Parts: sequence; C-alpha cells; structure tokens
Amino acid sequence: MNKLKSIYASAWASAVTIIIVTLTTISADLYPPFKNWLASLTGHHWVTKSWLAVILFAVLFLIFRRQNVSVGKIKKSLTALNITAILGFAAILFFYIYEFL
Repeated sequence: MNKLKSIYASAWASAVTIIIVTLTTISADLYPPFKNWLASLTGHHWVTKSWLAVILFAVLFLIFRRQNVSVGKIKKSLTALNITAILGFAAILFFYIYEFL
C-alpha cells in the first residue's frame, strides 16, 4: 500500500507543481518586477523557480501521501498528471511563440 500511496502522492504533487511553475514562468515574463524579485532571491530567476518546484513538490507529496488510495484514484491522479504535463508544455510553448512573433 505504501507504493500505491507514493504513486498517488507523486502524481498529484507533480501535477500541482507543473501548474505553479508554468504560471510562475509566464507571469515572470509578463511582469518584469516579478522576474527581478525571483532573481533577487537566489541570483537567477530559473534557480528560484527550481527551488520553488523542489520545495513545493516535497510539501505536496507529504500532504497527498496521507490520503487513502485506491486503484481508481491512482488512475485519476496519473491521468491528471499526463494532462497537466501536456497542457503546461503547450502553454509555455505557445506563450513563447506568441512573444516571439
């Protein structure tokens, strides 16, 4: 059961982290003071976003790991992760294409 809880927790922690990192990335490019603030914390905005992702994932993993899981819940969490990863990638890709044009 511990493996199933870890799978479930990892999937949801990853999905939420992807959403936050995607929003942070786009927001930082749209609002330079936010990007500067991120850079001021660690020396570079990418490093700050990386630390944010690591810390957020770890905290969310511990929170989601406490949930009761079933095979159905695990399937839903993995589906949510796949959809979130694809949409996060597409959002950043299309944002930068739009910014380039």
